[in-house]
Amino acid sequence: MHTQNRDWENELLHEVSQHYAQAEATLLEFLRIPSVQEASIPEAPFGEPVRQALSQMAAWAKELGLQVNQTSHYLTIDLGDGASPEAVGILAHADVVPFGEGWHFAPTGQLVANKIYGRGALDDKGPAIATLFAMAALHRLNAPLNRPVRLIIGGNEESGCECIKKYAAENQPPALGFSPDANFPVIFAEKGIAMYHITLPAVTEEQRLLTLQAGTVVNAVPGKAEAVLNLTAADVNQILQNNFDRELAAGWLEVQPLPEDTSKITCLGKAAHGSQPDKGRNAAALLLHVLSNLPLNDAELNACRQLYQLFGHDYWGEAAGLATADEVSGQLTLNLGVLKLQDNAIQIDLDLRYPVTSEYNAIYQQLTKVCTANGWQIRESEHKAPLYVPTDQKPVTTLLELYREYEPQTQPISTGGGTYCRAFDNFVAFGPLRADMADVMHQADEYITREDFQFLQRIYTQAIWRLAGAK
Repeated sequence: MHTQNRDWENELLHEVSQHYAQAEATLLEFLRIPSVQEASIPEAPFGEPVRQALSQMAAWAKELGLQVNQTSHYLTIDLGDGASPEAVGILAHADVVPFGEGWHFAPTGQLVANKIYGRGALDDKGPAIATLFAMAALHRLNAPLNRPVRLIIGGNEESGCECIKKYAAENQPPALGFSPDANFPVIFAEKGIAMYHITLPAVTEEQRLLTLQAGTVVNAVPGKAEAVLNLTAADVNQILQNNFDRELAAGWLEVQPLPEDTSKITCLGKAAHGSQPDKGRNAAALLLHVLSNLPLNDAELNACRQLYQLFGHDYWGEAAGLATADEVSGQLTLNLGVLKLQDNAIQIDLDLRYPVTSEYNAIYQQLTKVCTANGWQIRESEHKAPLYVPTDQKPVTTLLELYREYEPQTQPISTGGGTYCRAFDNFVAFGPLRADMADVMHQADEYITREDFQFLQRIYTQAIWRLAGAK
Protein backbone atom coordinates (compact mmCIF):
# COMPACT_ATOMS: atom_id res chain seq x y z
CA MET A 1 0.00 0.00 0.00
CA HIS A 2 1.18 3.53 -0.78
CA THR A 3 3.06 5.08 2.17
CA GLN A 4 0.62 8.00 2.54
CA ASN A 5 -2.36 5.63 2.61
CA ARG A 6 -0.60 3.46 5.19
CA ASP A 7 0.05 6.49 7.37
CA TRP A 8 -3.63 7.38 7.21
CA GLU A 9 -4.61 3.86 8.07
CA ASN A 10 -2.31 3.81 11.09
CA GLU A 11 -3.80 7.09 12.31
CA LEU A 12 -7.30 5.67 11.89
CA LEU A 13 -6.40 2.52 13.82
CA HIS A 14 -4.98 4.60 16.65
CA GLU A 15 -8.10 6.78 16.67
CA VAL A 16 -10.52 3.85 16.86
CA SER A 17 -8.49 2.29 19.68
CA GLN A 18 -9.05 5.41 21.80
CA HIS A 19 -12.78 4.63 21.90
CA TYR A 20 -12.79 0.91 22.76
CA ALA A 21 -14.38 1.52 26.16
CA GLN A 22 -17.11 3.71 24.69
CA ALA A 23 -17.88 1.14 22.00
CA GLU A 24 -18.09 -1.65 24.59
CA ALA A 25 -20.47 0.35 26.78
CA THR A 26 -22.58 1.12 23.71
CA LEU A 27 -22.78 -2.55 22.75
CA LEU A 28 -23.86 -3.56 26.25
CA GLU A 29 -26.60 -0.94 26.14
CA PHE A 30 -27.67 -2.13 22.69
CA LEU A 31 -27.95 -5.71 23.95
CA ARG A 32 -30.43 -4.56 26.60
CA ILE A 33 -33.02 -3.96 23.89
CA PRO A 34 -34.73 -7.34 23.19
CA SER A 35 -35.23 -6.58 19.51
CA VAL A 36 -37.02 -9.78 18.52
CA GLN A 37 -39.65 -9.18 15.85
CA GLU A 38 -43.17 -8.72 17.22
CA ALA A 39 -46.56 -7.91 15.75
CA SER A 40 -46.69 -4.89 13.50
CA ILE A 41 -48.00 -1.62 14.95
CA PRO A 42 -48.22 1.86 13.40
CA GLU A 43 -44.73 3.20 12.57
CA ALA A 44 -43.21 -0.11 13.70
CA PRO A 45 -43.82 -2.87 11.11
CA PHE A 46 -41.52 -5.25 12.99
CA GLY A 47 -42.78 -4.39 16.47
CA GLU A 48 -41.84 -1.87 19.16
CA PRO A 49 -38.54 -3.50 20.33
CA VAL A 50 -37.09 -3.40 16.80
CA ARG A 51 -38.23 0.21 16.36
CA GLN A 52 -36.54 1.06 19.64
CA ALA A 53 -33.31 -0.60 18.53
CA LEU A 54 -33.24 1.34 15.26
CA SER A 55 -34.01 4.60 17.06
CA GLN A 56 -31.26 4.01 19.60
CA MET A 57 -28.74 3.27 16.86
CA ALA A 58 -29.79 6.49 15.12
CA ALA A 59 -29.30 8.47 18.33
CA TRP A 60 -25.78 7.12 18.81
CA ALA A 61 -24.87 7.87 15.20
CA LYS A 62 -26.02 11.48 15.58
CA GLU A 63 -23.99 11.84 18.78
CA LEU A 64 -20.94 10.62 16.85
CA GLY A 65 -21.46 13.31 14.21
CA LEU A 66 -22.74 11.09 11.40
CA GLN A 67 -25.64 11.75 9.04
CA VAL A 68 -28.77 9.76 9.83
CA ASN A 69 -32.05 8.90 8.14
CA GLN A 70 -34.45 6.58 9.95
CA THR A 71 -37.46 4.93 8.35
CA SER A 72 -39.86 2.41 9.81
CA HIS A 73 -38.07 -0.47 8.04
CA TYR A 74 -34.40 0.55 8.11
CA LEU A 75 -31.85 3.14 9.15
CA THR A 76 -29.06 4.69 7.09
CA ILE A 77 -25.91 6.26 8.54
CA ASP A 78 -23.72 8.19 6.12
CA LEU A 79 -20.29 9.63 5.58
CA GLY A 80 -20.83 11.97 2.64
CA ASP A 81 -23.58 11.39 0.08
CA GLY A 82 -24.52 7.84 1.04
CA ALA A 83 -27.30 7.80 -1.56
CA SER A 84 -24.72 8.04 -4.35
CA PRO A 85 -24.46 5.03 -6.69
CA GLU A 86 -20.69 5.23 -6.11
CA ALA A 87 -21.04 4.64 -2.37
CA VAL A 88 -19.48 1.85 -0.36
CA GLY A 89 -22.25 0.09 1.55
CA ILE A 90 -22.15 -1.85 4.80
CA LEU A 91 -25.19 -3.98 5.59
CA ALA A 92 -26.04 -4.88 9.21
CA HIS A 93 -29.17 -5.53 11.23
CA ALA A 94 -30.62 -4.59 14.60
CA ASP A 95 -33.09 -7.45 15.06
CA VAL A 96 -32.23 -10.74 16.75
CA VAL A 97 -33.65 -14.25 16.97
CA PRO A 98 -35.62 -15.18 20.11
CA PHE A 99 -33.55 -15.74 23.22
CA GLY A 100 -34.48 -19.40 23.62
CA GLU A 101 -33.61 -21.43 26.71
CA GLY A 102 -30.42 -22.65 28.36
CA TRP A 103 -28.75 -19.30 29.13
CA HIS A 104 -26.30 -19.09 32.03
CA PHE A 105 -25.73 -15.36 31.52
CA ALA A 106 -28.09 -12.49 30.76
CA PRO A 107 -29.31 -12.60 27.14
CA THR A 108 -29.83 -8.83 27.43
CA GLY A 109 -26.14 -8.14 27.95
CA GLN A 110 -23.62 -9.09 30.60
CA LEU A 111 -19.87 -8.60 30.80
CA VAL A 112 -18.20 -11.57 32.48
CA ALA A 113 -14.39 -11.60 32.59
CA ASN A 114 -13.36 -11.26 28.95
CA LYS A 115 -16.72 -12.00 27.32
CA ILE A 116 -19.66 -9.81 26.35
CA TYR A 117 -22.74 -12.04 26.54
CA GLY A 118 -26.09 -11.29 24.97
CA ARG A 119 -28.39 -12.12 22.08
CA GLY A 120 -26.89 -10.29 19.14
CA ALA A 121 -23.36 -9.99 20.52
CA LEU A 122 -22.18 -11.77 17.36
CA ASP A 123 -25.32 -11.64 15.21
CA ASP A 124 -25.41 -8.76 14.50
CA LYS A 125 -25.36 -6.02 17.14
CA GLY A 126 -21.67 -6.40 17.97
CA PRO A 127 -20.55 -6.05 14.33
CA ALA A 128 -23.01 -3.18 13.76
CA ILE A 129 -21.57 -1.21 16.69
CA ALA A 130 -18.03 -2.00 15.57
CA THR A 131 -18.84 -0.62 12.12
CA LEU A 132 -20.48 2.46 13.61
CA PHE A 133 -17.36 3.29 15.61
CA ALA A 134 -15.16 2.63 12.58
CA MET A 135 -17.15 5.21 10.64
CA ALA A 136 -16.96 7.61 13.58
CA ALA A 137 -13.15 7.38 13.55
CA LEU A 138 -13.09 8.20 9.82
CA HIS A 139 -15.38 11.16 10.51
CA ARG A 140 -13.37 12.56 13.44
CA LEU A 141 -10.13 12.52 11.43
CA ASN A 142 -11.87 13.83 8.31
CA ALA A 143 -10.23 11.03 6.33
CA PRO A 144 -10.00 11.79 2.59
CA LEU A 145 -12.50 9.39 1.04
CA ASN A 146 -12.86 8.81 -2.69
CA ARG A 147 -16.30 7.29 -2.19
CA PRO A 148 -19.08 8.10 0.28
CA VAL A 149 -19.95 5.45 2.84
CA ARG A 150 -23.40 4.26 3.90
CA LEU A 151 -24.16 1.92 6.79
CA ILE A 152 -27.61 0.36 6.30
CA ILE A 153 -29.21 -1.14 9.42
CA GLY A 154 -32.24 -3.33 8.77
CA GLY A 155 -35.05 -4.33 11.10
CA ASN A 156 -35.99 -7.90 10.19
CA GLU A 157 -33.04 -9.76 8.71
CA GLU A 158 -33.87 -12.77 10.88
CA SER A 159 -37.50 -12.91 9.78
CA GLY A 160 -37.71 -12.34 6.06
CA CYS A 161 -35.49 -9.37 5.08
CA GLU A 162 -38.46 -7.19 4.16
CA CYS A 163 -36.39 -4.28 5.45
CA ILE A 164 -33.65 -4.61 2.82
CA LYS A 165 -36.23 -5.26 0.11
CA LYS A 166 -37.86 -1.98 1.12
CA TYR A 167 -34.48 -0.22 0.98
CA ALA A 168 -33.74 -1.62 -2.48
CA ALA A 169 -37.14 -0.45 -3.74
CA GLU A 170 -36.62 3.10 -2.45
CA ASN A 171 -32.89 3.71 -3.10
CA GLN A 172 -30.16 3.23 -5.62
CA PRO A 173 -27.87 0.36 -4.64
CA PRO A 174 -24.35 1.16 -3.44
CA ALA A 175 -21.57 0.33 -5.88
CA LEU A 176 -20.03 -2.38 -3.70
CA GLY A 177 -19.60 -3.31 -0.09
CA PHE A 178 -19.83 -5.95 2.61
CA SER A 179 -21.96 -7.26 5.44
CA PRO A 180 -20.40 -7.96 8.87
CA ASP A 181 -22.79 -10.84 9.44
CA ALA A 182 -21.09 -14.17 8.76
CA ASN A 183 -17.45 -15.31 8.56
CA PHE A 184 -13.95 -14.16 7.76
CA PRO A 185 -11.96 -14.06 5.56
CA VAL A 186 -14.66 -13.32 2.96
CA ILE A 187 -17.72 -15.19 1.75
CA PHE A 188 -18.01 -15.07 -2.02
CA ALA A 189 -20.94 -17.52 -2.36
CA GLU A 190 -24.13 -18.03 -0.39
CA LYS A 191 -26.45 -20.95 -1.04
CA GLY A 192 -30.00 -20.38 -2.15
CA ILE A 193 -32.48 -20.33 0.73
CA ALA A 194 -36.04 -21.62 0.70
CA MET A 195 -38.51 -21.87 3.59
CA TYR A 196 -41.61 -24.05 3.51
CA HIS A 197 -44.70 -24.55 5.64
CA ILE A 198 -46.14 -28.07 5.46
CA THR A 199 -49.51 -29.05 6.92
CA LEU A 200 -50.59 -32.66 7.42
CA PRO A 201 -54.25 -33.76 7.36
CA ALA A 202 -56.18 -33.19 10.58
CA VAL A 203 -56.55 -36.23 12.83
CA THR A 204 -60.21 -37.13 13.27
CA GLU A 205 -59.98 -40.37 15.26
CA GLU A 206 -59.41 -40.41 19.02
CA GLN A 207 -56.23 -38.47 19.69
CA ARG A 208 -53.30 -39.76 21.69
CA LEU A 209 -51.21 -36.71 20.80
CA LEU A 210 -52.67 -33.73 22.67
CA THR A 211 -50.01 -31.02 22.19
CA LEU A 212 -46.82 -30.76 20.18
CA GLN A 213 -44.33 -27.90 20.08
CA ALA A 214 -40.70 -27.46 19.00
CA GLY A 215 -38.84 -24.43 17.72
CA THR A 216 -39.83 -20.79 17.36
CA VAL A 217 -38.10 -19.81 14.10
CA VAL A 218 -37.44 -21.88 11.01
CA ASN A 219 -33.80 -20.83 10.62
CA ALA A 220 -32.59 -22.34 13.89
CA VAL A 221 -32.18 -25.94 15.05
CA PRO A 222 -34.71 -26.46 17.88
CA GLY A 223 -33.02 -27.00 21.21
CA LYS A 224 -36.21 -28.17 22.97
CA ALA A 225 -39.33 -30.08 21.98
CA GLU A 226 -42.37 -31.11 24.02
CA ALA A 227 -45.46 -33.25 23.56
CA VAL A 228 -48.38 -34.04 25.86
CA LEU A 229 -49.88 -37.51 25.36
CA ASN A 230 -53.06 -39.27 26.34
CA LEU A 231 -50.86 -42.07 27.69
CA THR A 232 -49.63 -42.74 31.20
CA ALA A 233 -46.06 -41.91 32.09
CA ALA A 234 -45.53 -45.51 33.22
CA ASP A 235 -46.55 -46.88 29.81
CA VAL A 236 -44.39 -44.35 27.98
CA ASN A 237 -41.37 -44.96 30.19
CA GLN A 238 -41.55 -48.71 29.75
CA ILE A 239 -41.34 -48.36 25.97
CA LEU A 240 -38.68 -45.67 25.98
CA GLN A 241 -36.39 -47.56 28.36
CA ASN A 242 -36.20 -50.36 25.80
CA ASN A 243 -35.48 -48.09 22.83
CA PHE A 244 -33.99 -44.81 24.09
CA ASP A 245 -31.84 -45.75 27.09
CA ARG A 246 -28.91 -43.68 25.79
CA GLU A 247 -31.03 -40.55 25.39
CA LEU A 248 -32.62 -41.05 28.81
CA ALA A 249 -29.24 -41.53 30.47
CA ALA A 250 -27.82 -38.42 28.75
CA GLY A 251 -30.72 -36.27 29.95
CA TRP A 252 -31.89 -35.55 26.41
CA LEU A 253 -35.24 -37.22 27.07
CA GLU A 254 -37.58 -36.93 30.05
CA VAL A 255 -41.09 -38.21 30.79
CA GLN A 256 -43.29 -36.43 33.33
CA PRO A 257 -46.62 -37.72 34.68
CA LEU A 258 -49.60 -35.35 34.37
CA PRO A 259 -53.14 -35.50 35.76
CA GLU A 260 -55.84 -37.76 34.27
CA ASP A 261 -53.36 -40.43 33.14
CA THR A 262 -51.63 -38.11 30.67
CA SER A 263 -47.91 -37.45 30.37
CA LYS A 264 -45.44 -34.98 28.92
CA ILE A 265 -42.33 -35.85 26.93
CA THR A 266 -39.53 -33.29 26.82
CA CYS A 267 -36.63 -33.67 24.39
CA LEU A 268 -33.51 -31.54 24.69
CA GLY A 269 -31.19 -30.93 21.78
CA LYS A 270 -28.51 -28.44 20.88
CA ALA A 271 -29.48 -25.22 19.12
CA ALA A 272 -27.56 -24.17 16.02
CA HIS A 273 -28.00 -21.95 13.00
CA GLY A 274 -30.41 -23.39 10.46
CA SER A 275 -27.75 -23.18 7.74
CA GLN A 276 -25.60 -25.69 9.65
CA PRO A 277 -28.03 -28.24 11.06
CA ASP A 278 -25.28 -30.84 11.44
CA LYS A 279 -23.68 -28.65 14.12
CA GLY A 280 -26.75 -28.93 16.34
CA ARG A 281 -28.88 -31.75 17.71
CA ASN A 282 -32.47 -31.34 16.58
CA ALA A 283 -34.88 -31.79 19.49
CA ALA A 284 -37.87 -31.87 17.10
CA ALA A 285 -36.31 -34.78 15.20
CA LEU A 286 -35.67 -36.66 18.44
CA LEU A 287 -39.27 -36.11 19.55
CA LEU A 288 -40.61 -37.43 16.23
CA HIS A 289 -38.39 -40.49 16.61
CA VAL A 290 -39.69 -41.06 20.13
CA LEU A 291 -43.31 -40.63 19.09
CA SER A 292 -42.77 -43.08 16.24
CA ASN A 293 -42.21 -45.80 18.84
CA LEU A 294 -45.28 -45.10 20.99
CA PRO A 295 -48.85 -46.49 20.68
CA LEU A 296 -50.43 -43.46 19.06
CA ASN A 297 -53.42 -43.82 16.77
CA ASP A 298 -52.66 -44.90 13.21
CA ALA A 299 -52.82 -41.42 11.65
CA GLU A 300 -50.58 -39.86 14.31
CA LEU A 301 -48.11 -42.72 14.20
CA ASN A 302 -47.82 -42.69 10.40
CA ALA A 303 -47.38 -38.92 10.38
CA CYS A 304 -44.57 -38.97 12.95
CA ARG A 305 -42.80 -41.82 11.20
CA GLN A 306 -43.03 -40.19 7.77
CA LEU A 307 -41.86 -36.80 9.05
CA TYR A 308 -38.96 -38.33 10.95
CA GLN A 309 -37.86 -40.45 8.00
CA LEU A 310 -38.07 -37.62 5.47
CA PHE A 311 -36.96 -34.56 7.44
CA GLY A 312 -35.58 -35.65 10.82
CA HIS A 313 -33.39 -38.56 9.87
CA ASP A 314 -30.71 -36.69 7.92
CA TYR A 315 -29.57 -33.14 7.23
CA TRP A 316 -28.92 -33.54 3.51
CA GLY A 317 -32.39 -34.28 2.10
CA GLU A 318 -31.43 -37.75 0.89
CA ALA A 319 -34.60 -39.51 2.06
CA ALA A 320 -36.75 -36.93 0.27
CA GLY A 321 -34.71 -37.22 -2.94
CA LEU A 322 -33.35 -33.69 -2.57
CA ALA A 323 -29.64 -34.37 -2.10
CA THR A 324 -27.37 -32.36 -4.37
CA ALA A 325 -23.98 -30.62 -4.16
CA ASP A 326 -21.48 -28.55 -6.11
CA GLU A 327 -17.79 -27.67 -5.79
CA VAL A 328 -18.48 -24.00 -5.08
CA SER A 329 -20.82 -24.26 -2.11
CA GLY A 330 -21.11 -27.90 -1.04
CA GLN A 331 -24.19 -29.94 -0.10
CA LEU A 332 -27.84 -29.07 0.15
CA THR A 333 -28.95 -28.87 3.80
CA LEU A 334 -32.35 -29.36 5.37
CA ASN A 335 -33.45 -28.15 8.82
CA LEU A 336 -36.70 -29.02 10.57
CA GLY A 337 -37.07 -25.71 12.39
CA VAL A 338 -40.63 -25.71 13.75
CA LEU A 339 -42.94 -28.58 14.70
CA LYS A 340 -46.41 -28.02 16.17
CA LEU A 341 -49.94 -29.36 16.52
CA GLN A 342 -52.61 -26.87 15.50
CA ASP A 343 -56.29 -27.49 14.76
CA ASN A 344 -55.63 -31.24 15.22
CA ALA A 345 -53.10 -31.15 12.37
CA ILE A 346 -49.33 -31.52 12.61
CA GLN A 347 -47.50 -28.65 10.94
CA ILE A 348 -43.81 -28.13 10.24
CA ASP A 349 -41.54 -25.40 8.89
CA LEU A 350 -38.51 -26.42 6.85
CA ASP A 351 -35.34 -24.45 6.09
CA LEU A 352 -33.63 -25.64 2.90
CA ARG A 353 -30.27 -24.33 1.63
CA TYR A 354 -29.24 -25.39 -1.87
CA PRO A 355 -25.94 -25.10 -3.81
CA VAL A 356 -25.37 -22.00 -5.92
CA THR A 357 -25.31 -23.92 -9.21
CA SER A 358 -28.39 -26.06 -8.50
CA GLU A 359 -31.71 -25.57 -10.27
CA TYR A 360 -34.23 -24.44 -7.69
CA ASN A 361 -37.34 -25.37 -9.65
CA ALA A 362 -36.24 -29.02 -9.77
CA ILE A 363 -35.73 -29.03 -5.98
CA TYR A 364 -39.11 -27.44 -5.32
CA GLN A 365 -40.88 -29.84 -7.68
CA GLN A 366 -39.31 -32.84 -5.97
CA LEU A 367 -40.29 -31.63 -2.50
CA THR A 368 -43.82 -30.89 -3.71
CA LYS A 369 -44.02 -34.38 -5.21
CA VAL A 370 -43.03 -35.96 -1.90
CA CYS A 371 -45.58 -33.93 0.04
CA THR A 372 -48.39 -34.54 -2.44
CA ALA A 373 -47.72 -38.29 -2.36
CA ASN A 374 -48.28 -38.23 1.41
CA GLY A 375 -51.39 -36.05 1.22
CA TRP A 376 -49.66 -33.03 2.74
CA GLN A 377 -50.13 -29.39 1.78
CA ILE A 378 -46.94 -27.43 1.09
CA ARG A 379 -46.51 -23.68 0.82
CA GLU A 380 -43.30 -21.84 -0.07
CA SER A 381 -43.04 -19.08 2.53
CA GLU A 382 -39.76 -17.59 1.32
CA HIS A 383 -37.17 -18.02 -1.41
CA LYS A 384 -33.86 -16.20 -1.89
CA ALA A 385 -31.72 -16.90 -4.92
CA PRO A 386 -28.04 -17.76 -4.36
CA LEU A 387 -25.23 -15.20 -4.26
CA TYR A 388 -21.97 -15.61 -6.16
CA VAL A 389 -19.24 -12.99 -6.60
CA PRO A 390 -16.12 -14.19 -8.47
CA THR A 391 -13.00 -14.31 -6.30
CA ASP A 392 -11.01 -12.16 -8.75
CA GLN A 393 -13.45 -9.26 -8.46
CA LYS A 394 -13.83 -6.39 -5.99
CA PRO A 395 -14.71 -6.31 -3.17
CA VAL A 396 -13.47 -9.90 -2.71
CA THR A 397 -9.92 -9.06 -3.77
CA THR A 398 -9.61 -6.02 -1.49
CA LEU A 399 -11.08 -7.66 1.58
CA LEU A 400 -9.18 -10.92 1.13
CA GLU A 401 -5.89 -9.03 0.76
CA LEU A 402 -6.68 -7.15 3.98
CA TYR A 403 -7.56 -10.24 5.99
CA ARG A 404 -4.48 -12.10 4.79
CA GLU A 405 -2.39 -9.52 6.62
CA TYR A 406 -3.72 -11.24 9.77
CA GLU A 407 -3.96 -14.82 8.49
CA PRO A 408 -1.78 -15.20 5.38
CA GLN A 409 -2.90 -18.66 4.25
CA THR A 410 -6.63 -18.12 4.46
CA GLN A 411 -8.94 -18.76 1.50
CA PRO A 412 -12.31 -17.28 0.50
CA ILE A 413 -15.26 -19.45 1.50
CA SER A 414 -18.85 -20.24 0.64
CA THR A 415 -21.67 -20.66 3.13
CA GLY A 416 -25.17 -21.91 3.63
CA GLY A 417 -25.97 -18.78 5.59
CA GLY A 418 -27.91 -15.92 4.14
CA THR A 419 -27.03 -12.25 4.47
CA TYR A 420 -28.31 -9.00 3.05
CA CYS A 421 -25.55 -9.23 0.42
CA ARG A 422 -27.72 -11.11 -2.03
CA ALA A 423 -29.95 -8.02 -2.31
CA PHE A 424 -27.24 -6.17 -4.31
CA ASP A 425 -24.45 -6.84 -6.78
CA ASN A 426 -20.82 -6.84 -5.61
CA PHE A 427 -21.52 -7.40 -1.92
CA VAL A 428 -19.91 -10.10 0.19
CA ALA A 429 -19.97 -11.12 3.86
CA PHE A 430 -16.88 -10.13 5.86
CA GLY A 431 -16.80 -11.43 9.44
CA PRO A 432 -17.40 -11.36 12.33
CA LEU A 433 -16.48 -15.02 12.89
CA ARG A 434 -12.84 -16.07 12.64
CA ALA A 435 -11.72 -19.67 12.33
CA ASP A 436 -10.68 -19.90 16.00
CA MET A 437 -13.89 -18.34 17.38
CA ALA A 438 -16.81 -20.31 18.80
CA ASP A 439 -19.84 -20.03 16.54
CA VAL A 440 -22.57 -19.29 19.08
CA MET A 441 -24.87 -17.34 16.78
CA HIS A 442 -28.52 -18.23 17.49
CA GLN A 443 -27.43 -20.26 20.53
CA ALA A 444 -27.71 -19.88 24.29
CA ASP A 445 -24.89 -17.86 25.87
CA GLU A 446 -24.06 -16.06 22.62
CA TYR A 447 -21.00 -13.91 23.24
CA ILE A 448 -18.07 -12.05 21.76
CA THR A 449 -14.78 -11.58 23.56
CA ARG A 450 -13.55 -8.09 24.23
CA GLU A 451 -10.46 -8.75 22.08
CA ASP A 452 -12.57 -9.96 19.14
CA PHE A 453 -14.87 -6.95 19.45
CA GLN A 454 -11.85 -4.64 19.35
CA PHE A 455 -10.49 -6.55 16.36
CA LEU A 456 -13.76 -5.94 14.52
CA GLN A 457 -13.48 -2.22 15.14
CA ARG A 458 -9.97 -2.20 13.70
CA ILE A 459 -10.54 -4.37 10.66
CA TYR A 460 -13.81 -2.67 9.69
CA THR A 461 -12.03 0.67 9.88
CA GLN A 462 -9.38 -0.71 7.53
CA ALA A 463 -11.97 -2.28 5.22
CA ILE A 464 -13.92 0.95 4.83
CA TRP A 465 -10.74 2.92 4.28
CA ARG A 466 -9.44 0.58 1.60
CA LEU A 467 -12.74 0.38 -0.23
CA ALA A 468 -13.63 4.07 0.03
CA GLY A 469 -10.42 6.00 0.69
CA ALA A 470 -7.19 4.37 -0.38
CA LYS A 471 -6.21 4.52 -4.05
